[in-house]
This record gives sequence, C-alpha cells and structure tokens, in this order.
Amino acid sequence: MTTASVQAQSTLDKFLKKGTEGSGSSASEAGINKVYNSALGYWRLDDDRAAGGACAITYVTPAYYFAYIAPLNATTKPFIVFNGPTIPPAQKETKKKVVLSTAYGSVQTVLATHAPDATYKEFGTIFMVLGSIEQAMETMNDVENLTIVMDKRQVFAMKWQGGHIARAAMQKCLGGAEQKGGMKK
Repeated sequence: MTTASVQAQSTLDKFLKKGTEGSGSSASEAGINKVYNSALGYWRLDDDRAAGGACAITYVTPAYYFAYIAPLNATTKPFIVFNGPTIPPAQKETKKKVVLSTAYGSVQTVLATHAPDATYKEFGTIFMVLGSIEQAMETMNDVENLTIVMDKRQVFAMKWQGGHIARAAMQKCLGGAEQKGGMKK
C-alpha cells in the first residue's frame, strides 16, 4: 500500500468506527449533530478535524447509512460509504464491480471495495473512492433513491431527503468553519 492509501484507509477506519454510533435504534443520539431530520431518517454532520479526522455527512436510517467522507488532507481521497444489514459479510477487503443506480436514471458500474464491518460481523460495508468531494457535493440531489447491485443481487437500497441542507452543512465544513450543534427539519 502507498502512504496515501494507508492514510485514506485510516480516515475511513475512524469514520466506520464512529459511523455505527447512532445508526441503530438502540444507540444513543446524544451529541449527534443532526442537520436535517425526517420520518425516513436524518442527516448528521461529523466534523472531527480538531481530533485529526475529517468532515463527513451521513444519512442515517434505523438499519442503513450512507456517507460522504472528505479527504483528511491533500494526500488522502474522499469516499462514499454504504452500510447495512443486506450487504453480505466480508472476511477481508475485496475489490468488486458494483452497479450504482439513482432515482434519476443514472446507472454506473464502478469499482468498489467490499469490506468487513468492524462493529457488526453479520454484514459488510461497501465504499468507493471519489475523484472530488466538492464535485460530489455539487451533484448531490435533495431527494434520492440509491441502490447497489453486487454479485448480481441488490445489496443496498436507501431513500433520502434533505440532501441540499446536508450539502450546505458539508460545504461549510469543507470551507473551514467548524460545525457544532443545530438541526433543521
């Protein structure tokens, strides 16, 4: 692995460990910076830059989450992460081609990493490296319906709303303003 890959993976590992906090119905929601809340789920902003982390915006439902994770510094890459109980467990990280579809008709076959979930061994995680977090934020839809097909079967499906509020919070974080508290509905 190159140094950049190790640093990027470290950022992802930190996020995945934190990502399961507040993502299940039994987890406490105290201290979570919810920037948007709805009947479907909520967007939360994680700003861990002061502790050596990064900005991340995550849509959380009772069983699933989807996140954009910004690069920690110039040598790391941004990610999108998909997590939930219908993603098969993985013993080790494996590169796989997956089909990512959106409600607006975009269908892409992309190379992703299927990885073990550090918290819940009975399911896995899928993550993809992004070219630019800024471009990903610009193309983010306010309402979306994402699906992922891996190994010829659908392994992830999520609907969200409030994407533009989440995008604004993430862009503010990326611009350098540390985020604390606040929720919009």
